[in-house]
Amino acid sequence: LRKGTLLPPTILALLVATYGLTIWQARWAYFFVSVFAIALPDLLEPIKSRTAVWVAFVLSIFPIARDWETQLWPNEAEYARRIEQRNESVRVRDLAINLQSSENHPFLAPWWLSPSISYWSEQPGVAGSSHESLSGITDSARFFLSEDWRSAREILENRKVTWVLTCDFEPVAQNSSAILGLPLPRRPLCFVLDRTPAQVPRFLVFSGQNGIGKVYRTAVER
Repeated sequence: LRKGTLLPPTILALLVATYGLTIWQARWAYFFVSVFAIALPDLLEPIKSRTAVWVAFVLSIFPIARDWETQLWPNEAEYARRIEQRNESVRVRDLAINLQSSENHPFLAPWWLSPSISYWSEQPGVAGSSHESLSGITDSARFFLSEDWRSAREILENRKVTWVLTCDFEPVAQNSSAILGLPLPRRPLCFVLDRTPAQVPRFLVFSGQNGIGKVYRTAVER
């Protein structure tokens, strides 16, 4: 560090750049915090009082300490949520394992389950949780909200889908309705898949289920 310079130019540039990226997308916050931690000693150097430096340091870690406390000693509600989330992950994995194959067999599922299913099955999903999957998310919403089985079949054919996975129809229907900006239909396909598997269209064949959802194999041209 040169005399009279608060921060090395490289650190200062990284600090400004990562701050701007964090404002743009929150996922960059980890990098900003890392650079800030590196720059912190230089930022505190002009403060001559050692006591003031320690006070500033202790105050700066309060938010982190609070988060650590929540992670290490969760309250009952948070603990129950974690247990439920863990159980859900296990059930999703059990469903996804049925899709494993040495060949490529795309699947269609609710977008929030698709990343986990894709990880465990090693198969591509139509939907996902990234901005690159927006068209797939829209198609999956149209499929689950559809009352026109011909339109639903066309989505599967266009996407070359082999498997369809679904869970409780209420969150699927509500989320799909919000994505498309459409009112909830009286009997969407996600309801049929979840509650009346014996009445599904002929191009879907029931293959299995567990506590979180059901799996259907498609019978369409790919």
